Amino acid sequence: MGLAAGTLGAAVASRSHHPVADLPPAEAPDPAPALSSASTTATPEDPRKDPARYTPVVEAVERVAPAVVSITTEIPVNDPFARLWGAPAVGSAEGSGVVIESDGLVLTNAHVVEGASRITATFADGTSHEADVLGITAELDLAVLKLRDVQGLPVVPLGHSADLMLGEPVIAIGNPFGLGLTVTTGVISATRRPLETDERVYQDFLQTDASINPGNSGGPLLDVHGRLVGINTAIRPDAEGIGFAIPVDRAIKIAHDLSKYGQVRSPWLGVDLDDVYIRERPKGSGTWPAGQTAARVVHVYDVGDAAGSSLRVGDVVVEIDGRPVQSRGDLNAYLAALTPGDPVELVIQRPAGDRYRELTLTLATQGLSDRVVEQSLGRVLGIRLDDTTDDGAGARIAQVLPGGAIAGIGGRAGDRIVAVNGRPIRSAADLRAAIAAIKSAHRGDALVTLRRGNAIGRMTLPI
Repeated sequence: MGLAAGTLGAAVASRSHHPVADLPPAEAPDPAPALSSASTTATPEDPRKDPARYTPVVEAVERVAPAVVSITTEIPVNDPFARLWGAPAVGSAEGSGVVIESDGLVLTNAHVVEGASRITATFADGTSHEADVLGITAELDLAVLKLRDVQGLPVVPLGHSADLMLGEPVIAIGNPFGLGLTVTTGVISATRRPLETDERVYQDFLQTDASINPGNSGGPLLDVHGRLVGINTAIRPDAEGIGFAIPVDRAIKIAHDLSKYGQVRSPWLGVDLDDVYIRERPKGSGTWPAGQTAARVVHVYDVGDAAGSSLRVGDVVVEIDGRPVQSRGDLNAYLAALTPGDPVELVIQRPAGDRYRELTLTLATQGLSDRVVEQSLGRVLGIRLDDTTDDGAGARIAQVLPGGAIAGIGGRAGDRIVAVNGRPIRSAADLRAAIAAIKSAHRGDALVTLRRGNAIGRMTLPI
């Protein structure tokens, strides 16, 4: 205000220096015409006729906003003082979601609905519907909801995330801080970005500078044509000016698996992998750089699947479908968008001859078969389970076999396995399911929690 006032004063002072005699004679002004009521209010132009206003972003938001929902959840709270204080025994959380099928299939983040006893989805027009969880995968932070008693809903058009370019404009829609439908814009800042939280490392995320805040989680990330390219997530609380999204190619495949099978059908190579650092470039490896990490085969399973039959222990997978493999987690993230039966092109470094080789493999069904799990229990852990005891106190070991990992740490019959990688194990069936998940992720070890009486021990074991 000071600058404006000073400028105005200078202008007035400048005019006051001119003598009155130098001014032209004043002419009588024409009488001001009377203003009609019609001329006082201008008729607004239709903004859709103005390309400067009706931009592709506006058009995309108009098209997709009816398919975006704000999600409110009720979560039971285990607070012994709640009743004493008269406080409700439930908490609440908020997030976003997007309709991907007209019969009410909604895609959101796992952390938005995990543990919820009640889920409500509200559209921009104020209509609300109760929702049920069809499937959830915390490892990939995705969940699929089904809205009750709905048909003919607007759906988001699907795009692709594999060909996204750095700097490409994107649009985020969601419900930040419970404020309601909110639009932000930005660009793709990075692709294939690992995202580490206190609980786990998420692989192969999109990074954007579009504002994504708590409450945006689960909402759509769109390209400039309004097509879904990612599912926003705000699981990194310390992120400032940086947002992340799960690529749509992976998200839609997982949504299909969760809604149809209740679990993710991960393609499997029939092997266990670990991460290895390549110091020198293999001979004949073309442009593959030295000083990179890759995934090395540490065990090949005899399950008769086409995938594992061509790989050998010691092979280093450096490329899949023309894309460098930076770690086991990076490889799993890529495979998560594929389905069993799909062909893949691998480039491997085989120790014999120190040269790269090209293999064409058909992805097997995930390592959930009874045969793989029993191989892990019998040959690796070296145990037989007591399937008759189902008291919720863990998987009871009926027999310890010589030469196995459990025998190596002094395990005994009667010991209980009560957790694997922090996942509670209440029965033998839980343990088999945990091993199946580990095998489908191509892992060869796990953090096992063993209980004997009142004593508990934790150790990393081959599995």
